Amino acid sequence: MRLLREAEEIEQAAAAARAEPAGFIKVTAPLPIGAHIIAPALPRFREQHPKVIIDLRLGDRFTDLVEEGIDVAIRVGEPADSRLIARKLAPNRICAFASPSYLASRRRPERPEDLVDHDCVNFRYQSSGQTLRWPFKVGDKVIEIVPNAVTIVDNSDAVAAVVAAGGGIGISPTYIAAPYLRRGQLVPVLKEFAVDRSSITAYWPESRRGNPNVKAFVSFLGEIFPSPTAWDAVFSSVS
Repeated sequence: MRLLREAEEIEQAAAAARAEPAGFIKVTAPLPIGAHIIAPALPRFREQHPKVIIDLRLGDRFTDLVEEGIDVAIRVGEPADSRLIARKLAPNRICAFASPSYLASRRRPERPEDLVDHDCVNFRYQSSGQTLRWPFKVGDKVIEIVPNAVTIVDNSDAVAAVVAAGGGIGISPTYIAAPYLRRGQLVPVLKEFAVDRSSITAYWPESRRGNPNVKAFVSFLGEIFPSPTAWDAVFSSVS
């Protein structure tokens, strides 16, 4: 393993000597962020840097970037690793949502505890098998509740799809909910209790600091995660 790392360091030094980004870059991201935000933007990145070949790997597992040769990772939260450089990209805003058809037949909840009287759609982590505890900001504190779930799925996009079809109330990041909000298929529920949970953050190994591919991709991430983000602008515009 030591010889592999030494060979990689030599490769990185050679890459840093190039002025123009070229060759492979390995990027990892959670499936929802990768599918909704990163993947649609990759053609634009390649228009700017046509000599770069992107290897995008999607999944929720926290990989060891250095050991697995990953150039850039996009993750929610802040793994403690002194070998990594971090750049916050955007807040990870989470809110409850429901379809207009569901709310037409049920009393709209006014506080998180009102969810006990509703059908809820919850998310199960594939890595641990645990179901999501729903966070809500109440005053200056964040509380968590375990909803009465009538449907449980292990994919964030599927949660939004079930909720949009009238399956109940679900909780979702705003970047997943935004397209449904634009089409009028979802509306926020308990919006005043929405939570910014951790941050969407980019990480890359210290050894990649001077790598032109990494520098170009991290700069590009700043373009596709503006402040405010397009999805949070949509969320803010609806009631």
